[in-house]
Amino acid sequence: MSESPLDGRAVRRACLRWLEATSLIVGVATIVAATATPLAATPALGAVPGAPASIILQPVPSIDASAMEPAVRQQVEAARRQVAGAAALPAAEAATIFGEAGRTFSLYLLLDAAMPCFENAAALAPQDFRWAYYAGVTARTRGDLDRARAYFRRALALRSPFPAALVRLGELEILGHDLESANRDYTAALAFPGTAAAAHFGLGRVALLRGDARLAAEHFEAALAAQPEASIVHAQLAIAYRRLGQIEKAAAQAAAHGDMAVRFDDALASQVQKGDIGNSNRIAGARQALGEGRFAEAAGAFRQAAGVDPQDVRAWVGLGDAQQRLGDADGAERSFRRAVEVAPQNPHAHLKLGTILALRGARREAIAELQTAVRLRPDFKDARFNLATALAQEGRLAEAAAECDALLQLAPQDREARALRDQLRADLGTRQPGKAESPPPPPPR
Repeated sequence: MSESPLDGRAVRRACLRWLEATSLIVGVATIVAATATPLAATPALGAVPGAPASIILQPVPSIDASAMEPAVRQQVEAARRQVAGAAALPAAEAATIFGEAGRTFSLYLLLDAAMPCFENAAALAPQDFRWAYYAGVTARTRGDLDRARAYFRRALALRSPFPAALVRLGELEILGHDLESANRDYTAALAFPGTAAAAHFGLGRVALLRGDARLAAEHFEAALAAQPEASIVHAQLAIAYRRLGQIEKAAAQAAAHGDMAVRFDDALASQVQKGDIGNSNRIAGARQALGEGRFAEAAGAFRQAAGVDPQDVRAWVGLGDAQQRLGDADGAERSFRRAVEVAPQNPHAHLKLGTILALRGARREAIAELQTAVRLRPDFKDARFNLATALAQEGRLAEAAAECDALLQLAPQDREARALRDQLRADLGTRQPGKAESPPPPPPR
């Protein structure tokens, strides 16, 4: 069963991938350029056989297929052809065609085409909760909160229990300042293991907005206990601790804040994901293999993704990571160089290349790459630490100490950075003939 993320602060990034709609992102759907002509819009649709005369179907807008890899383009074109003839079919059959086309369009971020498809399906099959739910997710991703709220409520009226819809509706109620309804939705979702962590996070947000910092902290702590990797929770927990006067705990939580979302089970989102034949699905599978220690499998999958789209920086960075885990330092360096070549403005690519160069002793080039990473993203903590380490290894102690100072401004609780800064300050202040040298700086991380 698929999991969907939850973070009300990252709506814009959610639009990058419909599967992550409502809250957050896992990856950008990269589509390989191919020659194609835009698919024309459907004309105004008439009455559907067997449907009430009051139902007026919405036309589906044209689709620009010029930036799609061939397999994806064929999938989208097939869905578009089916939609074009759906109005002549019986209502139940037409609803299925519109709904399935909407899933295809939404998977590849064609939300303007997906929305009328889902709404047509929901109108033609008013008792099918799926189309109302998908319409709600798509409306939420497009920023139409009122429409999304109405569709989620309709889906919940058609299907009970429906934990994923409760979580999504709860977030909308928070955004609409209806804390009582949000509290009710999240409390209902709390009863289900697949949505309990997201419900705790939502209830914590409600409590914080109501001024109950102690209850908020309890819910955020429960969310982290269930999903320790959900680093976005740390920022909210830091606020709660600060309001409780627990300053040291607040500082530690603030330092641990990251972008990893709270996730919840969502069977309907999983069904959409299974239709993804694009590069993002390949890369997601490769990343999963890498995280589970199946390095050779991951390398093969990343290599396949790079073959499909040689301009996809994620594929080259991932391939380099897998090669490095396999002990192929030369191959990893080549992959990271390719990543920098295809995406010179990507700070992660420069970090990866700079780090492997530093580990191999090519420190001058490593320093240049790491400096570029920091220039592109000044708050990039790992890049600053590795730059400080490489500078220290080159004997450029004052510059290394300055990087540590900058890093500690970003992350005051970074013990490695503080230890390195203190060592560098001691070396700068006590260099005397005959004095024992300090231990070497730590390796890059």
